Amino acid sequence: MKIVTAITIAAVALASAPALAAANPFSDRLRTLSSTQQRATMRRAVLDDGKYCRRIGPVAYQGPFKNLEMWTVQCDKGANYAAFVGLDGSVQVRPCGDLASLKLPTCRLPKAAPAK
Repeated sequence: MKIVTAITIAAVALASAPALAAANPFSDRLRTLSSTQQRATMRRAVLDDGKYCRRIGPVAYQGPFKNLEMWTVQCDKGANYAAFVGLDGSVQVRPCGDLASLKLPTCRLPKAAPAK
């Protein structure tokens, strides 16, 4: 009886695993941050990936892509990036101009606020 119960519990856990895997706690947490904190976090991700970003502009959540969450990041001098946040908290940064050749979704960049 104990073996059947253990197998049943394991089967239920495996059946519900895809629903649990859909959540991305790192991206969800990023969405709860203030705009300033989001920009600082994404600037750090861009710099850690060895990309250019001296002054960061708008950051926006774009949506899910496979098991990743896609964000867009605008930097000065026209440097625009897509940041893909993994379920393990890792971030992959790609220039928006390279996404089509990599068969990734194109960046939908938010409009920058007018300069004051």
